Amino acid sequence: MAPTTIDLILNGSKFTAHESKSAGKFVAQEFTLEDLIPFLDLFEELELEIWIDGGWGVDALLGEQTRTHEDLDFLIEKASSDRLVSAIRKLGFIDVHTDDHTPWNFVMGTPERKNFDFHVLERTADGDYSYGDPANSIPVTAESINGTGTLGGRTVRCPTPEFQIDSHTGYALKETDIHDVTALRDKFRLPLHPQQMEHLAEHGQD
Repeated sequence: MAPTTIDLILNGSKFTAHESKSAGKFVAQEFTLEDLIPFLDLFEELELEIWIDGGWGVDALLGEQTRTHEDLDFLIEKASSDRLVSAIRKLGFIDVHTDDHTPWNFVMGTPERKNFDFHVLERTADGDYSYGDPANSIPVTAESINGTGTLGGRTVRCPTPEFQIDSHTGYALKETDIHDVTALRDKFRLPLHPQQMEHLAEHGQD
């Protein structure tokens, strides 16, 4: 029988399965492109409804890695999320404590690899999605996440540049956030939001 992607990851030189029954909190490590590629294989093998988000999602849109990353963020449909959680528990992933843990936004990780940051979407009757507390969920249109990008020569699904820029609002921006939105602005000739422009002005950037 041919080895599964999980077998290949477990047998990789950089990964040792780790079992734990308690939630953990791990020190940030760089999540490299070399780390990422086997998991892209796993997502494909599991036929997941998943979109690479966060910093890796921005780099996918840019077509190359432009900065370091500490984790992998993704949007994922609920049924796919359940399948992925089951699969990565076999790799030693456990729940990672965060102050804002919810059923729709949670983190799993291992000491050997940096964290997966889940953002779980519920499909709606009209073919779009919702995110967050069902009593006060945020609508997410299928069009807004219908982007594609490239990572390590692989085509991946990801949110659109417009979605990414819109997502970087409403909180205190870090330098990595500014790097991401300005890179998207420059490549796709998109306007930034006033908050983003104010941050650039305050730091002498344009």
